[in-house]
This record gives sequence, C-alpha cells and structure tokens, in this order.
Amino acid sequence: MRRRPLVAFTICWLAGAIAADLYDSGQMLLVLFGLTLLLAAAACFARLSLRSLLIFGAALWLAAGYGAWRDAANATVLPHVLGEASTAESEYKGVQVEGEIAGPVKIDGDLAMFELAIERAGMSADDQKGRNADDSLTALPKKERVVVRIKLAAEEEQPLAAAWGRGDRLSVVGDLELPSEARNFGAFDYRDYLRQKRIHWVLRAAGAASAEVSEPASGGLRLLRRSDDLRANLADKLAELYPGIGAGYMQGLLLGLQDGLDPDTYTNFARLGMTHVLAISGMHVGLYVGAVLLLLRRFGVTKESSLVAALCFVPPYVLLTGASPSAVRAGIMSMIGLYAARRGWLKDGLHILCLAALLMLLWDPYYLNAISFQLSFAVTAGIILLTRPMQKILRFLPKAVGGAAAISLVADLVSFPLSIYYFNQYSLLGLAANLLLVPLISFVSIPLGTVSLILSGFWMQGAHWAAYPVRLINAAVFWCADGGSSVRWSRTIWASPSPVWIGLYLAALCGGIFAAARLARPTGPGEAGPASGDTVPLDARGNARAGGPGSAARLGGKAAGTAAFLPESGGRFESRRSFKRPLRIAAAVLVLVGLLTAAYLPRPRSAGLVQMLDVGQGDAVLITTPEGRHLLVDGGGTVTFERPGQEWRKRLDPYEVGQDVVVPLLKKRGVHRLDAVILTHGDRDHYGGLEAVFDEIPVERLIMNGTRSGGEDLDRLLESALRGGTNVYAPQDGDEWSPDGRTTLEFWNPSGVFAGSLPELEEQNEYSVVFRMNMNGHSFLFTGDAGESAEREILDRLEQRAGTAPVEVLKVGHHGSKHSTSEEWVRRLKPKLSLISVGEHNTYGHPNEGVIDRLEQAGSIVLRTDLAGEIQLEAPPGEPLRVRTRLEQAPTEGTSQAAAPES
Repeated sequence: MRRRPLVAFTICWLAGAIAADLYDSGQMLLVLFGLTLLLAAAACFARLSLRSLLIFGAALWLAAGYGAWRDAANATVLPHVLGEASTAESEYKGVQVEGEIAGPVKIDGDLAMFELAIERAGMSADDQKGRNADDSLTALPKKERVVVRIKLAAEEEQPLAAAWGRGDRLSVVGDLELPSEARNFGAFDYRDYLRQKRIHWVLRAAGAASAEVSEPASGGLRLLRRSDDLRANLADKLAELYPGIGAGYMQGLLLGLQDGLDPDTYTNFARLGMTHVLAISGMHVGLYVGAVLLLLRRFGVTKESSLVAALCFVPPYVLLTGASPSAVRAGIMSMIGLYAARRGWLKDGLHILCLAALLMLLWDPYYLNAISFQLSFAVTAGIILLTRPMQKILRFLPKAVGGAAAISLVADLVSFPLSIYYFNQYSLLGLAANLLLVPLISFVSIPLGTVSLILSGFWMQGAHWAAYPVRLINAAVFWCADGGSSVRWSRTIWASPSPVWIGLYLAALCGGIFAAARLARPTGPGEAGPASGDTVPLDARGNARAGGPGSAARLGGKAAGTAAFLPESGGRFESRRSFKRPLRIAAAVLVLVGLLTAAYLPRPRSAGLVQMLDVGQGDAVLITTPEGRHLLVDGGGTVTFERPGQEWRKRLDPYEVGQDVVVPLLKKRGVHRLDAVILTHGDRDHYGGLEAVFDEIPVERLIMNGTRSGGEDLDRLLESALRGGTNVYAPQDGDEWSPDGRTTLEFWNPSGVFAGSLPELEEQNEYSVVFRMNMNGHSFLFTGDAGESAEREILDRLEQRAGTAPVEVLKVGHHGSKHSTSEEWVRRLKPKLSLISVGEHNTYGHPNEGVIDRLEQAGSIVLRTDLAGEIQLEAPPGEPLRVRTRLEQAPTEGTSQAAAPES
C-alpha cells in the first residue's frame, strides 16, 4: 500500500464501485462498513499512516456514492411526457418522436437500427401518416436515447436508410416498448444491457416512410458523423481489396467493425479464444503508435516532437476504430505513457493502468460491467505483473521465444476465469493457436493490411499488390482456425463459476507464478535489481530520482549489506528458503487443481431438476437427474417462411434458437455431454435448435419416433448425429429406460408400428414420443405435440395393461392447442401442475382458452413460458416439488403460491 498508493487507491475505488453496482442502498452500506473494517485491519498490518487510511477509505465510499448517484439518475422521462401506457405491458402504440441520430445506422437485411436522442415526443395523430404538427410535440426535460428498429418494406428502402447518419434530425412514428428481459435463468438480459447504456425503450416502426429527415448533421455531432463516414468508406475499400469472408475479417482487424464478420469464422475464432484480435486493443494501438513514431523519426522529427505528435494521433485512431472499452483503455494508457516519456519520467505500467481505469470509471461507472473492460484491464494487469516472473520460469527457451510464450501464457491464464464465466468454454488448443497465429496477424496481416488500405486511397493497383500476401495469410489463418475449432476433444465446457472462485483462482495463480519464478531465478550477480522492463514502485522511483553518486552508493551499500548476511552457498538460511519455495509452489498448484476440479465436475445434488426453457414457439426441456445425467427433450426451432424475391430480407446472422438460446444455456449450466436427446417428432419447432446442440455438445444417444418428416434439415440432423457417433433409438409403447438409479422413463407412444423402418410422414404430431418419467418419486408426463387421437389410443393401451395412474406434472401437448389435452385425458391423468411451452404473442392463438379452463377446473395449476419465462421444477426425494419461474406470471387459479419469480 505504501509503495503503490495509486494501485491501492484504485483497488478501493473498484471495491466501492462494485458494491454500488451489486447491492441496493441498505445492503451497500453494510458491505461498505465491512470493507472499511477490512481496510483498517490491512492498514494496521501494513503500518499505514492515518492520512493514507483516510484517503483509501474516502476512495471506497466516494466510489460507492458516485456509482449510486449516477445509477439513480439513470431513469426514463418518457412516461411523464406520454402519460399512461396503452397496454398492460407498458407499451405505447402510435408514438411520434423527434431527435438526433446518436450513432451509426446499421442496415441488416430488412432491418434498419440506430440510436435516437429524443428531444420531443407525443402520441401520433390519426391523419394519413399519423404525424402531428411539430409544435404539438412536448419537449423532454433532457434528451433521452432510444433504440429505433425500422422494418423496411421494400428493397429500394435500403439505400434510403443507409443515407441516414449520426447527427441527422429525424421524426419517427412507431410503437414504443420496453426492451426484452432475460426469459431464462442466466441468459443475456437485453433490458439490463440497454439500461447500462442509459437506454430504456425500443421504438419499432414499419417502413422507411415512418421516418422523415428534417435537417442534416450539424453542431458537435458533425465530427463524429465524418468519422462514421470515413470508417464506412475505409470498410468499402477493404471489401474491395479482400473479397469474400476476408472483407469482414479485415474490417474487424483494422477498424474494429464486427457487423460484416462471417458468423462461422467468428465461431471458429471464439472456440479457439482468439476473438481478441478482432477487438481494437493494446496490440493494435501499440502497433499504430510504434508505426507513427518510426515514420516521424525516419523523416527527421526529434524524439520529443515525435512523442507529442504520436500522442495527438491516438484519439483520432481510437475514435475511428469505434472507441470500445478496450480501445479507450489502450488509448488512455498510450497517451499517459507518451506524455510520461516526453517529460522524462520513469515509466510504471501498473500506475498508468490504474490511472486509465479511474478515468474511465469516472466518465462512466457502467464501464465496470463491460466484458471488454474487465478482460482488457485484467489481462493487461496480468501481463505487467506476471510476464517477467513467467520469463524466468521459461528461461530454458530461447529469449525471443520465451518472451512471446510468457506473454501468451500469462494472458491465457489470467483471462481463463473470465472467459469461462462469460462464455463457458475453453479450448485446449487456444494457447497454441495464439502462439502460432497472433504473431503472424500482429506483425504481418495488420501492418500490410494497413499499408494496402492507405494505398487504396491513391494507388489501387499497389494496394492490391500489398493485399495479396495478406489474403494468403488470411486463408492460412482461416484454415487453421477451422481445423483447430473442429477438434471436439479440445473444446471444454465450464459452468459459470462464482466471483469468489475467480478471486481464489487469481490469487493462487499469482502466488504460484511468483514462487516458481523465485525458485527458477539464477543466483548470478545479474539478479541484483529489477530489469529495465519491470514495473517500478514509487519508493524505488523516488530513490532513483534523487540522483547523484550518493544514491548509487546507498543502493550498492544496501545490496552489499544484504549479501553480507547470506552465506555463499549451502548455508542453513539459504537451504531453509529453498525448502519453503517448493512448498509454496506445491500449495499453489494443489489449490489451482482443486479449484479447477470443483469448477469442472458437476455439483453433487440429491434432487432432480426439470427445466422448461423459454424458446419461444417451440419445446425444449432440460432434465438433470439426481445422479447428474443430462437429457434434452426437443431443442426448439425457428420457423421461417422465405418467399421468392424476398432474399434481400435475410439477415447476415439471423436469430437461431439453438445457437442463441439452447446451447448457451446448456454451457452455462455446465452440461459437458448429453446422455440423451429425445426428439419427440419431426416438426421444426422441436428439432430446429438441435443442429447447433449436436455441433457443440457430445450426445450419447438420440431417441426419436422412428419416422422422417421429409425435410432436408431433419435428414441433415440425423446424418450429423450418426457421423458424431450418436446411437439412434426408436422406442415403442411399453419400453423403459433408466438413465440412473433414481430415474425411469416409460414410453407410451408411438405404438411400435414403425419398428425397424424409417418411413416418411408429413403429419408428425400423432406419432410424437410420449413418455412418463419417474424421478425421486415424482411423476412427469412429456407429450410432444400429441393430439386427441394419440391421447385416446394411449389411454386405451394403458387401460388394457394396468390402468392409468395420475401424474404430478403434465407437459401440455402441442403448446396448448385446442386439438390436444382432451377432457378425458385431463380427467384420467389428474395433473397437479400443467406446463405449457408457448411463444409470447404467437400468431397461432396458443394456448387455447378452452384448454386452460379444462385444466384449471380439474384443479391443476397452469404455468406458461410466455408469461413465466423459464420454469424450473426441483424434485427432491421425499419432499414436494419446488417450483420457480424466471418471470412473475399473472396468477390463474393457485399460481400465486406455486411460482415465485427469481432472477
């Protein structure tokens, strides 16, 4: 603390900011009092002065107060202007807003999306265009940004919308609604994401005619508009120089643009942990600043003038490349470093990093929650602190190789806990891929790509010549990324660990590396002081700055005095230290192994868990048995209808429920493999998401109804399953399977008429796989899309055997359609709880009101995913079911007690 006051101050500020972010006012005060006591204890241990303790305590409380104040001010004013919402979902139908476009306009298929800083708003008129006169709109007390999403009506509207830009004044008529919130436990929360950008509403409009541009860009936004236009022009140049998937890749590599990146290429990079090269960060800014300094020195500019010029060039570069948190961090650090070099100060990378963090959090406390902010600062701090010790550990390698390996290894180890927390995956080939490909990208692709981009402004032929080797390297990089990401055994899946686990991991990692470095350190005279690249504490800097022969003499005398107390070799003190260091390393290794084992292996539990995921209009149920087996019943699916001539509407990366919802949830919950996927039948809203599941997660067996629906997608899914070594089964009525000792599945449908064959049936519903699951003494019935005809046949077959036993939980067939869940079915099964998987605002009229009434009159509690989001049922042995839902469902009969919402 005494040697690094700015570091200690920043840690206290971060602690206060985190407390304000995680807790409400009452809990925050308790946490702050606790942290203050810990700070006081640490100050006593470190023998800090009262003044230092007060400064660090002030940082803690000021950060919390500042964060709470900024968060309290983050509120919408639109309801005060527009009055009561027109629907129960807090939506405003027919709203007219006027303001300035506050960011770039993105065109993706038939969607135009941008942020609008609203200045005036009101309910629209009932004339032909639904517009009010300008003077009838109400001025807002302050500008408020909203996300505008305009669904274009015709292909000709694409260039019209593309001509809009930041700073244009726009009047838009549409429907104002709250952003969607997370509908599954642990899923991405779009509403919270926008709130942290101080956006509280989404305005949806139809057609470009719903928006009118009244004035061109002006004022302070003109500079940003020109930056956007320049960035777009440069992106077009790169698209010309690097055709195909190379265009989006080079746009991301040089300009930080992610919109044009090929989704498959991004997936390959993500699997290998290499997406950091596509985000503008310290590597890019460092190369840029180094190139500027080199060019200026080549032209005879003095060192001092070159440093000042390079400092002035940094902000335009950060602005041009999108000003992401990682780019802002790198820009601030480079500017501080250049200024310090210009003044002749000794550098201290850790203090520069802390100063950059403080400046960014003062500007916007919500930076703290940005993944890029956390990864950027954590990895940079790790590189500053741990690279030198890691080089000592790797001293057996050649110096150049050891340096690169140390940086890559440190970055990989430090980023690991954050990567598995947010992305729930880690590639065992990631380190090798980064060591092999990142130097190639950093020192060849980026410099030559930049040269080709500059040449394209005045000599296109020369630009193509410069781009040619980059295209070859890109092809090699894509080939390696595709090959490496397809090695399934290298892709490990991790459940999101707790923040406490992350802290323990980083502490054990740092302790182990420092202990190993001391053990590996040679005992020659060259180890007397810190290397030139080391971070220097303030007291050492102060001693060095004193200058003069006396300083050197004092340092030399101190070293000599220390050496006088040490035996030359083999002494008792030296042997005792040599004995302690391996113990420290062993302790750190044991802690790390224990933490990794605890994080990777499934958590023991005695209760089973049934999780009905909210996948919109479809079915997907994840079952975790008491002994840790994982079964997935259907995988949802996105049903699209593409008409001829409407290809222009297709999005670059369209929403796909398997890739965007099911797979991320399975990974976040630590599902390393699926013991079974049960595909109830061949409708796309049940199998569409499974293609992504089979691609990302190993599946031991696929259980299906023994028929094909005739769709190419389903045939491709079956072929993919067989290629991946998945065993395919078609159960018959009466078959049983026990995934573990406390779970049994009894199949009731299909009847077995298709045993031994795989016929093609267009109508699949009546042949759905229906099964009863008994788990820890609780009974569940899964019905797929079985209709009344299948229900009658099942009841008849059961009656012939041993009668129909009631079930505790019924998964209602066919999303609550009027063609399923007959009165006889409900009367015979007597379900206590009925679950309906149905899409919010679906166009099919599901669930049918008659079905709901039928279930409620039978005394069954009805829970629906369109109202409750994900529904989780915990089945403990010998105890009643425990129910929780992601959202609060408006109670029907008895639901207020059954489903308490949790986040």
